[in-house]
Amino acid sequence: MAGASTGKLALAALGLVLLACEDVRFTPSGLQVDVFEQAPLPVVDILWVVDNSGTMREERQQLGEKFDQFMSELEKVGADYHIGIVSTDTDDPTHSGRLQGSPKIIGNDTADPKATFIANVDLPETSNRNEKGLEAMRLALSDELLAGDNAGFLREQASLYVIVLSDEDDHSLGPTRYYARWLEHLKGKGEENRVSLSALVGQAPSGCEGAQAGARYLEVQQLTGGLFYSICENDYGPVVKALGIEAAGMRRKFVLSEVPLVDTLRVLVAAAGAAACSAPEDCSAGLVCAASSHCAEELDSAGGRWVYEPGDNAVFFPGEYLPPAGSSIEVAYKRGVR
Repeated sequence: MAGASTGKLALAALGLVLLACEDVRFTPSGLQVDVFEQAPLPVVDILWVVDNSGTMREERQQLGEKFDQFMSELEKVGADYHIGIVSTDTDDPTHSGRLQGSPKIIGNDTADPKATFIANVDLPETSNRNEKGLEAMRLALSDELLAGDNAGFLREQASLYVIVLSDEDDHSLGPTRYYARWLEHLKGKGEENRVSLSALVGQAPSGCEGAQAGARYLEVQQLTGGLFYSICENDYGPVVKALGIEAAGMRRKFVLSEVPLVDTLRVLVAAAGAAACSAPEDCSAGLVCAASSHCAEELDSAGGRWVYEPGDNAVFFPGEYLPPAGSSIEVAYKRGVR
């Protein structure tokens, strides 16, 4: 997709890390087996920082219309989520980092998350052109507001995912490195990977039609390992879906330790808590005994559930199927030539 980029692996950014190649095994048959662990059920707090200037009406509307694709990724993996919205206006005392809408925290118990998000993102427009999205983010997550108007949004056990939507650059006074470090330190020393900022803004250096380059947002996005998408995308559906996948923290791509002979690739997925086995007969019908000594389902590439991407030397799950939370993914193959 045009305008997309990644920094750290997203769930590194959220702390629900899909471990790269967890284990490499060599079987007596000469096959190499790379073993990966899918992320556990995610707990995530998602803060949308949305430009509420008059020029953003169409973008806010499109975001709301496509929001079900964001939610479907969270619901697909059973995520425990909080979603809140703040505007980029830090002059209006009713905004200034305060969560907007009612209910202002969208959670698993919200009756209709999409309808609530559409209502909440329909922000009162401001004529103030001095958007300060980074400062609005800082205020929203400050001790003062978390003890007051925004109480209950930020949870200690949750990862934090900030998403900015704006057609202008940030005008906050602080340097971008300050905001990046402030954000990463929210979870404490050593927990920086549980936080990231993604930006749906104009691309650098010159922006796009109708949008300035969001240079400062992009600097924080790069420093925290979030994602970038162009605000000028014609269809927000794929963008919002990709952001939902990032927020959910489930991985689709597994980079192999060696280059395989492609026609020897086998992909097996063992569910969390899968039965132990030492022989095929130990597993129920349709399952095989994997190298990890657990019963697993072998996925046929002909069914389209996975593909091999030679450019990244990775197995990728492109469609609706995703290895479930806590599952073990084994990729067995004979080594090819680098």
